[in-house]
Amino acid sequence: MRAAVATFLLLLAGCAGSLNETRTIPAAPDVLTSIGRYRQAYVLAPGDVIEVLVDHMPEVSRTVTVRPDGMVSLPKAGDLRVAGLMPQEAAGLVRRELLRRIIDPEVTITVTNPREEKVFVAGEVGHPGALPLRDVPTAAQALIQAGDIGRSGKLSNVALIRLEPSGYLTAHILQSQARGKAGLLLTLQNVPLQPGDLLIVQETASSQFARVIQDYLNAPLGGLNQVLMPYAQLRVLQEISK
Repeated sequence: MRAAVATFLLLLAGCAGSLNETRTIPAAPDVLTSIGRYRQAYVLAPGDVIEVLVDHMPEVSRTVTVRPDGMVSLPKAGDLRVAGLMPQEAAGLVRRELLRRIIDPEVTITVTNPREEKVFVAGEVGHPGALPLRDVPTAAQALIQAGDIGRSGKLSNVALIRLEPSGYLTAHILQSQARGKAGLLLTLQNVPLQPGDLLIVQETASSQFARVIQDYLNAPLGGLNQVLMPYAQLRVLQEISK
């Protein structure tokens, strides 16, 4: 037991320097990039409170909550399924229904209680799913919160998928010169997360890991959306970029 503790303390000393010194352990990520361009959009879900404003018609405007079945009830429009739609798409749906009874209505939908920013963990972890970003601001904290690291997945096979401002998805396969689980966690503690980030832990061999990640990048209507929905939706950009 004493030997194990001594070994752990030596590992920390080698990775972190002295207590008076702050040292960053650099990750050496391999970066993969998707072939398509996308944008991330807020998608309505049950529990969202939305303000439906019909211009110059307060008698039709309402503030309503999206029901568990994904529907809302509105005057002159009836029951409409809005879950899974972006607010502007839901506004278009409401407008089309109102056109049956109202001439050229102008409809605006605003979410009054937007969901908090989240990050996502998928793959071989104990509890895959969404985590509040405020609780897990780094990759290490997110993986620890997801639980059971190393039981079936390999902590050496970790990728961070992020939607860049350019519209392209990138996957950083996180690696470190530090050895062992503690060393890699110390490295990942220096990897800050952003809203919508997705961490993937896989059991596959390192040689196969890049191919697994490409499936997430280039087939977002499959693996990626299964993780992100109903929190966020990646939409293909229509314009062609060079």
